[in-house]
Amino acid sequence: ATLYRHSCSALPSVDNRNTSYIRSAGTEQTDRPLRRCRTTSFGKLSHFFQTGGSSSINSALSDLSITGKLIVKIAESQQRGIESLAQWARNTDNAAIYDVVKNSKRLYEMLTVKELEFARHYDRSLKQLKKITDSERAVENAEKDVADLEEKERKLTKEIEKGISFFKQRRGGDVYLLKQKLEEVKIAKARAERFLSDFRAEMEVIKMYRFRDGMQGIADAYQNLAKSCQAIFNCQREIVEMVPAVSNQDVRSMIYRGTSLTRDRVEDLRRFLEHDITRSVNNSWSNIASHSNRRRSEPLHFVHRLHLDSPPPPYADSVISRKENSLQDREVPIKLISEVYLN
Repeated sequence: ATLYRHSCSALPSVDNRNTSYIRSAGTEQTDRPLRRCRTTSFGKLSHFFQTGGSSSINSALSDLSITGKLIVKIAESQQRGIESLAQWARNTDNAAIYDVVKNSKRLYEMLTVKELEFARHYDRSLKQLKKITDSERAVENAEKDVADLEEKERKLTKEIEKGISFFKQRRGGDVYLLKQKLEEVKIAKARAERFLSDFRAEMEVIKMYRFRDGMQGIADAYQNLAKSCQAIFNCQREIVEMVPAVSNQDVRSMIYRGTSLTRDRVEDLRRFLEHDITRSVNNSWSNIASHSNRRRSEPLHFVHRLHLDSPPPPYADSVISRKENSLQDREVPIKLISEVYLN
């Protein structure tokens, strides 16, 4: 079988004399659309990843909010990719690959759920941080009130000074009213300054609570996603090891018996994630065979899950010979998948 669909001899010959003419003519037609495409793509990316020059909390939260949106997009693309991979595996006529991809699809469905949970938790934590702007805005309003009263005090002081000046004198009643109003403004300013001092301290306390809640929420969201990813992809590594790494065996005579093992392993993981077990994934799914002298073609045995009647890997000839009589109903040729999933 040839590696390439078309041989080089079947392609038409190219006249080198016309190459420069074709290149110049094609450049004029394609240069403008390509430039427009590059400009549009760069504009979208720069708009999506713009950081801005402001150091305010609003600009920071605007950048941080991109993470949640990207996680949702990643989950969607992963789901489409694994569905396409499952479609391909269904047509491979390979029982081992189809079984592993089918269970991997379940793993990615669990991963999608965890990623969407992360996005919701992450966005909820960002909303707590956004509430800090409410506190800062309230303090700014209180500061503005004090500044307005200070401005009124300066204006009234100037009016009084003008009223008692040598060149421009006002009636005594007018000056008296201005002084009375000035005293009222001073009292209001002193009250506003005391309120600002107490209010600023109170808002600082609230700001710290909201900051703690928001930042700890972000950390918890990442930790939960990391634990879920570790459990899911540890499981994927284990079930992928059920696909034989054939070295010197005849694949046509090999039997795949990993269906029940992969199914049970994924089901255990599903229960693990649903009940939110906090024990370490490495301890719960210990790599029992990692330190043993096993061949590269040998899968990671689920020793803690196997019973005496569980089938061995399809290439452990010594064990198969002892159990093949009791396992005839569970033997499935690797090249045939139609009999595996009839149930």
